[in-house]
Amino acid sequence: MEVNMKISTKVKNRIIAFVLSLSLVLGMGIIWSPAAMAASSSSTSLYNNTGKPIADSLRTSFNGSLAQTIAGRAIWYMEYGYMVYGHSKYPTTGYIDCSNFVSLVYKDFGYSITSAARNYGQVGVKVAGVSVKNGTLIGADKLKPGDILTFQRTSYISHVAMYIGNVNGKPCFIGTTTGYPTAIGIVSGFKNWYGTQFHDVRRVLPASAYVAGGKITDKGPVIPAKYQIKPSKPIIMPKNLPAGF
Repeated sequence: MEVNMKISTKVKNRIIAFVLSLSLVLGMGIIWSPAAMAASSSSTSLYNNTGKPIADSLRTSFNGSLAQTIAGRAIWYMEYGYMVYGHSKYPTTGYIDCSNFVSLVYKDFGYSITSAARNYGQVGVKVAGVSVKNGTLIGADKLKPGDILTFQRTSYISHVAMYIGNVNGKPCFIGTTTGYPTAIGIVSGFKNWYGTQFHDVRRVLPASAYVAGGKITDKGPVIPAKYQIKPSKPIIMPKNLPAGF
């Protein structure tokens, strides 16, 4: 039986935001319909006012190193991936969760990283001297593009994201988050959940990855067999973009 109910756009957005927030905190995978995940005016505004300026700034400072190319690929997926949050396989379904996203980006460049968040404590090496105090990231100068930030709930890591660079004095990282048109967004603060649940930072890349002009093996981005969100603009491949993202 189909029930025809008229609900205001504002109420719909609040409901979606609440459930997505709950899914992040509880580690739940929720399968959304394309209609439910359609970009709202508020999510588009968040991207235009927050994510896009950060991405544009990183494009202007792009030096062609492997590290910055990997960070740029994460941004490319944010803008052209049209991902939906959910515990499934992105290549076939278009659904992604936090650990699968980081793993996906690294895999484009030949790195095999676990897709299970709780196992990220064994990924790469720990970056010493980085912590959060009163909502401020201590040791931000030690971070490098591509570093993996981990966040712990109770006794295990429950969320991961990728550091992409410092913009206007703020360390920025990208990963699955609520409020954006798709499942991927950029965060530049450590207050609230990101501060209280911060665990550590892991580094996968060798020293040569931070040198401009080095050799880069790029398999190219993964295009899923099915999009849960209909692309709102033509998908431009990284090789056809000035900075690759």
